[in-house]
Amino acid sequence: MYLTEKEIMSQHEALIRTYDYIKENSGAIMDFFKKNNSRKFVFLGCGSSYMLAKSAQRVFAACPQTSAAAIAGGDYLVNPEYYKETVKDAVIVTLSRSGQTSEIVRDVKYIKENFGNPVISISMKADNGIMPYSDLDITLDWCYDKSVCQTRTVTNLYASILLLVSLYSGDDQLTEAVKAAVEQNEEYKNACRPILEKIAEKDWDNAIILADGALIGIAEEGALAFTEISMLSGKCFNLLDYRHGPMVLNDAKTLTIVAVQPGEDKLQRDMIEDLKTHKGTMITVSAQPGNPYGVDEHICLEGISRFEAWGIPFIFVMQMIAYAKSILLDRNPDAPTGLDAFITL
Repeated sequence: MYLTEKEIMSQHEALIRTYDYIKENSGAIMDFFKKNNSRKFVFLGCGSSYMLAKSAQRVFAACPQTSAAAIAGGDYLVNPEYYKETVKDAVIVTLSRSGQTSEIVRDVKYIKENFGNPVISISMKADNGIMPYSDLDITLDWCYDKSVCQTRTVTNLYASILLLVSLYSGDDQLTEAVKAAVEQNEEYKNACRPILEKIAEKDWDNAIILADGALIGIAEEGALAFTEISMLSGKCFNLLDYRHGPMVLNDAKTLTIVAVQPGEDKLQRDMIEDLKTHKGTMITVSAQPGNPYGVDEHICLEGISRFEAWGIPFIFVMQMIAYAKSILLDRNPDAPTGLDAFITL
């Protein structure tokens, strides 16, 4: 068994521990927010963690009287002066698997030494390079992926972001939605895996992920899973925005995966109908049962009351198809050519 498969299929175990850890440490997290009562947040990440920073920006910015920004670690490193006003008076939140990535370590060191911002570090490795500059460490070392491509790590980073914002905003309903997604994760993965493996067998050579709102960051990470794990082109766009140019390349060899938001139906349905005319392989994901959009496969996410929490089961769709495709193409999903687990400059 490849490490990637093991890490994808053991996500439920890590998610349970992550949920319990955040719950057990909720007092310390709430104390941090009371002591550092800024309602401005900056999320820093690189690669996968920068993509998740975009989801974090969406969920925090949706809170009352709160602003948030997501900045790529390398972008800040080469031009910190440009982001001076963005960073001013903000709580800095770093997202990282290892806590060793040079851009993030150097960014946080610079911010702490020059501006003294409070820092929350979320990582999967203790005693890392960020921690000397961090005021609150959330360390999820049971989630650390040993394979180069992150799977279990990103799912748990996303879950921890949702639990963090639920504590910040007092959103108990979001906490319960995350709990539901965590509790049903094992059964969900086992039920969906054969369906997703059949999708991998179809004749496509590139993947498009379409999503909106809080899911956009983790959807972009799902697109990256195709690039890194199966070494095929993977791209992500907002659903309706995909019409504005990129859809011209969608063809019979394209796999398109759509997260359908709850509530609005006509605009999203019309978009799906447009996509079907391109004759590629299509998957829709929503809370509706059956196959309401008449596509190749529909994944029903039942029992999760909040759209934000859909990201936990949604990312598995991309991870499992990418993994299954890599096996069919006789590629090593654990060690794609030219990639390292983290970057040292």
